[in-house]
Amino acid sequence: MTHSDAAPSRKAPQKARRSRLFAPFILAALVAGGWSYGWFWLRGQAEQKMDAQAADLKSRGYDLSWSGRTFHGFPFRMNVDLTDARVAEPTGWAVRAPVLKGEAAIFDVTHWVLVAPQGVVLTRPEAGDVAITGQALRASISHIKEYPPRISVEGAGLTFTPATDAKPFQLVSADGMQLHLRAGPDDQGAIFFKADGAKTAFTGLLGRIAQDKTASMTLETKLSHVSALRGRNWEAAVKGWSAAGGQITFEQSQILAGDAEGKAKSGVLSVDSEGRLTGDLEVAIKERADLSKPIRTPEQALAAAAQAMGREPVIEASLHFRDGRSFLGILDTGPAPTVY
Repeated sequence: MTHSDAAPSRKAPQKARRSRLFAPFILAALVAGGWSYGWFWLRGQAEQKMDAQAADLKSRGYDLSWSGRTFHGFPFRMNVDLTDARVAEPTGWAVRAPVLKGEAAIFDVTHWVLVAPQGVVLTRPEAGDVAITGQALRASISHIKEYPPRISVEGAGLTFTPATDAKPFQLVSADGMQLHLRAGPDDQGAIFFKADGAKTAFTGLLGRIAQDKTASMTLETKLSHVSALRGRNWEAAVKGWSAAGGQITFEQSQILAGDAEGKAKSGVLSVDSEGRLTGDLEVAIKERADLSKPIRTPEQALAAAAQAMGREPVIEASLHFRDGRSFLGILDTGPAPTVY
């Protein structure tokens, strides 16, 4: 008798090859399922953190509210669309938008990048609403536990329209605008504002520099004792801030309008009991006078005198705000600007 060994089975290797063939698809399905679960879980976390942040702000006198909220962006982004969104701070300044589209880091919903496609309405304490519309209007908000929070606003092709019962707004339109707020050391707050291609509605000295020309403006200031700028309304907040010794320090501020130019080289201002600025600024004003027309303003008189002597019509002097009036040297140039 002979013994014959059984032939080796081929089924096991075939099964192994089939397993290796489907392994990438199985792995991809697991990753996709895990990613989807993770995104929806993080969406829930973002929603909860946003609600908690709104409640925390409300407890400190702020307001962050909306009438509708939709999260989207799956699978790679976390976006939120808000309807009738409103942000307000304790002194009465507020911004509301019919539609606000935002994006935040999933693990940090205190840092938002926002776009307002239908514009916004700015509420000014004691002065009323201003509708702001344009080709583009976006902002970022972060460090909201600081005072002031870190806020940056940028816009293009902007138009500023006060409400019917509101006070005039100093800007009528601007080709481009930037506004940045920052908290600093030693209880300071910094403001940087820039507008290009702007039409303005200034009064007094600034109005005479800008006139009806297109202007470019830069304002860079620091506020001291900024934590004292709080109160039941804007007037009370400013009065409390003034009582605490609050001051405004000017740095690199200027307005350019055609051939006219005004620069605030340095100076420190505060607010008097009537809500008007008080203090001194070192300024340089360049305004070429048309000698064929009547001289109507103190600046034109000084410019005309300089031109008559063959000098560049540049006035370097101290701008004083005293008793509700503005003085360029000894010349009264009109009312001092009001803060409230």
